[in-house]
Amino acid sequence: MHHAVLDGKSLHMFMKSWAHICRSLGFEHRSDGHDQSTVFPQLPPELNPVYDRDLIVDHADLGTMFSNRWRNIDGPDNKSLVPWEVYKDQLSSVRGTFQMPREKIENLRKLVHLQKMANKKDSEQHCPIIHLSTFSLTCAYAWACLARAEEMSDDKIALIFAVDFRSRFEPPIPTTYFGNCIGGNFTVVEREALLGKEGLVVALNAISEAIRGLEKGLLNGAESWVPSSMDEVKTFPRLYSVASSPRFEVYRTDFGWGRPKKVDVISIDRTGAISLSDNRNGDGGVEIGLVLRKHHMEAFASLFTVGLESL
Repeated sequence: MHHAVLDGKSLHMFMKSWAHICRSLGFEHRSDGHDQSTVFPQLPPELNPVYDRDLIVDHADLGTMFSNRWRNIDGPDNKSLVPWEVYKDQLSSVRGTFQMPREKIENLRKLVHLQKMANKKDSEQHCPIIHLSTFSLTCAYAWACLARAEEMSDDKIALIFAVDFRSRFEPPIPTTYFGNCIGGNFTVVEREALLGKEGLVVALNAISEAIRGLEKGLLNGAESWVPSSMDEVKTFPRLYSVASSPRFEVYRTDFGWGRPKKVDVISIDRTGAISLSDNRNGDGGVEIGLVLRKHHMEAFASLFTVGLESL
């Protein structure tokens, strides 16, 4: 997929539509009993794509600005679709997949809630609202473990993640809108705080604050979503990011021969992003994918496992 055309939700809606048609294909006997013709099934409402671009009102002409910036970011009028070479040294990297069971996510939620109540009691001050969604908890936990495993030395550590705007517009646009309808959300924390004993809560607070910022306006600051030069791209030597989403339910994509046994997000080989998907065993948990240098992967695996076991 390429984000010049569609976002992750649209990609997986297409995949599920393709799978639905393959799974539902049938044959119809003609009255003469000899010839058969293929019967093409109708897509269910949740897979019926909406292509109306007028649903998104772009008063600031952000589309044109984004296009111009992307074309000129790596040379004038550069229309190449060749992926950028980024920081990853693929030859010395390994791929890892980690399970975050529903039970562990619930335990994390309870732990954070208890810590929040204790801090509120001790300080007798109002505590900001923390988003304890599955997405926020999983991202925060993985981010904290990853920063420790990679022994980050930068004073500030950044995370960027995408937000689906379909349901957030006023009025909302159809959930089956086909194209791009996401915005980037960016947050930065102090290294010392993220690597400290309350790193999970620090990460959660940062993610929650970024999500709360959407309440001020979905397109506030949108001009900065696309960098104006490669120098801006390289501001952070290691920019943590999140790819895909458990809401895409990739393990429910059945072409007629059963659900997938294993799904990988290939782009993280180059981007170093944290990939998220639904859990293959269908327990409501999350599957986390990473590509790291071998010694970093071993460190992450230890931190990740020991932390969950301690719950």
